[in-house]
Amino acid sequence: MFDIILIGIAVVALIFIIWSLLKKFPLLTNVNVDSLPDIRVQRQKEAILKSRMLRGWLELWNKAKGLTAPTQDKVNNIFKQYYNKLKSVEKDLKRRGHQQLSSAVDKSQAVEEMITEAKQLVNSEEYKKAEDILLDAVSVEQHNVDAYKLLAEVYRCRKEFVQAKETLEYLLKITHNADAGIYSSLANIARERGNLKQAEEDYIKSISLSDDNYLHFLSLAEVYLDLEEEDKAFKIAQRALVLSPNNPKILDFLINISIIMQDKELAQQYLERLKEVNPDNNKILSFIERIDNLK
Repeated sequence: MFDIILIGIAVVALIFIIWSLLKKFPLLTNVNVDSLPDIRVQRQKEAILKSRMLRGWLELWNKAKGLTAPTQDKVNNIFKQYYNKLKSVEKDLKRRGHQQLSSAVDKSQAVEEMITEAKQLVNSEEYKKAEDILLDAVSVEQHNVDAYKLLAEVYRCRKEFVQAKETLEYLLKITHNADAGIYSSLANIARERGNLKQAEEDYIKSISLSDDNYLHFLSLAEVYLDLEEEDKAFKIAQRALVLSPNNPKILDFLINISIIMQDKELAQQYLERLKEVNPDNNKILSFIERIDNLK
């Protein structure tokens, strides 16, 4: 009988908290958002809702602590279930808040601010926070390519390769398979997962869409080197050098692969160019030694 009373109290408390939130939510959303400077005001409103919800939960929890010990586990389970329901209500309120906001302010500006904030979080390696913000961004603007690209990068950084790949494949659909950067990102993921043939295929697709980006050529050359196809790697790296003639990274690659191919003359030729464009390169002494050891 006592358990039934406890459950009844918990149910009434839950209904009261949800009713209080839903009653007060329109008072916040009825603010004239046309006059608000940016999306941060919306976040302040959500923080107010969240604060009120948590205060209500803490008050309820403190009262529950006074209950007798034999029924404590049951009460804990009940409140855990109801707390999860409250979190679900909170997420729904947040979603509704974004819908309210996106209908009243410029979507592109709002999403641009979110992406900027997410980039800063990625740089700080706060990937979970960045993911949450980017999910908010795509809920406001469902086909924002930049937001999805950064979201895929977040998943890649977290080694969640399946999610990253699925995000990029969705991007291919909305860009009609015409974005070289997406194929390059897919290739990077395939390479990290050790699928070099898939990486080769995706890099080739990225080059077919953008043949003036030296990074795509250099990345493909590195894949060929990993595949022990030195001739292909050398030729592709030379094409990268045409696009970026004084790039130390490409010269570094060409020196290294020339040494692997035992071509002392070519290695020396590219080394001289590296000395000209980047005389302080800390690999120069090592390259000199390796070249001298060639027959």
